[in-house]
Amino acid sequence: MKSARYKLEVLEPTNLQKGKFRPSFVLLDGYLDLFDTIEALINVCILATQGDSYSPPHVKQPGEDIRKTLELVTQLLPFDEGEFLDEVNQLLRKETF
Repeated sequence: MKSARYKLEVLEPTNLQKGKFRPSFVLLDGYLDLFDTIEALINVCILATQGDSYSPPHVKQPGEDIRKTLELVTQLLPFDEGEFLDEVNQLLRKETF
C-alpha cells in the first residue's frame, strides 16, 4: 500500500467535492491559458483528421464532420471572457489578502 502512494501521483483529491479528483500535473496561468490549451488540443485534432483514411460505413465524411465540429468549438471558446475572468480573479485575490 505504501508504494501505491508514490506511484499514483497523476490524480489528487480535490477539496471542492468529496470523492472527486483533479490532475496534479496541470498548472495553468489562468483562464486565458486554459482556453489557449483547449484551443491547441482542438487544433491538433483538426490537423490529425486531415490525414485520416478510415471511414465508418454509416458516416459519409468523418474527417470533414470532425473538422467542422472542432472548428466550430474553437470559434465558441470565449477568449475575451477568459481575459476578463483573469482580471477579476486577480482583483478578488488582492481584496482577500
